[in-house]
Amino acid sequence: MRKVVIGSGIFFALFSYGLFLAHYDVRVVAEDFKSNNPSEFYDYRGFTNVHSSVNLGTGSYQDVIQAAQEKGADFLFFTDLNVFGEEPTIEGYHGKLLVLKGASYSYLDSRLITYDLLGSHRIETLGQAQILFADLLSRDGSDAADDLLVLAHPFKPGFEWNGPYPAGLDGIEVINLKSIWQMAWAKEKLSFFWSVLVYPFNADLAWLRLYQEPRREMGLWDQLNGKQKTIGFAGTDATARTGGIGNFHLRFPSYHVLFSLLSNHVLLKSELTGDPDGDRRKIMDAFNEGQFYMSIDLLGDPKGFAAYIVEGEKVYQMGSQLKFREGLQLRVRLGQKPKVDFETVIYKDGERVASSNSVETEYIIHEPGVYRATVRVIPLLPLPDGKRWITWLYTNSFYVQ
Repeated sequence: MRKVVIGSGIFFALFSYGLFLAHYDVRVVAEDFKSNNPSEFYDYRGFTNVHSSVNLGTGSYQDVIQAAQEKGADFLFFTDLNVFGEEPTIEGYHGKLLVLKGASYSYLDSRLITYDLLGSHRIETLGQAQILFADLLSRDGSDAADDLLVLAHPFKPGFEWNGPYPAGLDGIEVINLKSIWQMAWAKEKLSFFWSVLVYPFNADLAWLRLYQEPRREMGLWDQLNGKQKTIGFAGTDATARTGGIGNFHLRFPSYHVLFSLLSNHVLLKSELTGDPDGDRRKIMDAFNEGQFYMSIDLLGDPKGFAAYIVEGEKVYQMGSQLKFREGLQLRVRLGQKPKVDFETVIYKDGERVASSNSVETEYIIHEPGVYRATVRVIPLLPLPDGKRWITWLYTNSFYVQ
């Protein structure tokens, strides 16, 4: 009888804690915050590195599109792996969601995500892909301006790049969701199992408590930016697939969950109009230039955020390459003040040079360098975690020469 009472007490305590977790809000901005575009730009949110059942994923094109629509996305890139020959034509608007096609391919021991800006390549075999990428990677950026090549999950075990990074590499995934989970499993199994228990009650919290700053990726990004312009991406790596036996796979975590966690926010000077061809070009050009920031969206809607360099009346967007002159000022502005402690951090050539806990930060640029900014917050997570700094927003870089 005593064991039954003790067991019942433990079950009740765990169940009560589960209910508490289910209602725990990890957002750092008010839920009723009405997001607006920053005054200088239009903010469009979307996902890259997304897989359907054509290859690695478990969801059909329509399943994935519906999940992105329900999460309020503006654009979505399918990047199925090693797919050749004719594919269904799905590019274009599906309701308010602009669906675009990239692709990912095995290359040496790594994975490359490709964005064919002009739609000029038709790849029929993996051998043809290898020859094309060997050619593109050997060029510098000016010679391969119509092809955007991005290195996926650069430090994922089994997929690491070996040797020098080529001149034709345009970008890397600074954040990759699947790599974060795998790293947590490899290094902190107890914490990982706790997140598995938390997941049915609060998927956002389960993921957030596993999130660790991608320090190796950030270090590589700064290293590459010191040599040439390199664009940073947040890769969802969405497959809605984990484990499994034979052809059976757990549809976990779902596309709905994945699309609430992480995204890229493109900042455009003109609105998307609903014309699929024109809007495709706007998004592709913004990716090619690095005119976007990366966001851990489950911490809150960042819309209204902007980062840019001003010189008098002239405004330079993220990704801009400009000559150093006296009077350049880097400005970073939040759409809303977080309800927890926060700081905006300015980096030059990978080194922290300034910080601010103001909604608007102004930093005078005194010398050439590669500049970027992050916004960190320190939410209070339930036991056993407590408080810790988590980066919410990452800008792409400014290149002051």
